[in-house]
Amino acid sequence: MSEKRVVRKLKKLAARISAKIESVRDEMDDLEIEFELIQQHINKLEIMAKNQPVANDEITVTVEEEEADLDLENSSAVPAPKKF
Repeated sequence: MSEKRVVRKLKKLAARISAKIESVRDEMDDLEIEFELIQQHINKLEIMAKNQPVANDEITVTVEEEEADLDLENSSAVPAPKKF
């Protein structure tokens, strides 16, 4: 290959690598910001957990009524209330 062609190909490769490096830098900056936010959130949750007393004796159970099951295969099916 001629020297000019080699230099041209190396410049093209260097430009692609430079663009990729810039892209990775941007992604790293975004990840660092997200990491800091997650750490702050974890710290807040840990502080809240320390401030709230833990009651092992009390258990709260919430029972919700189930909605009528719909027949998804037959959309013309009309749900009827149960008599008994």
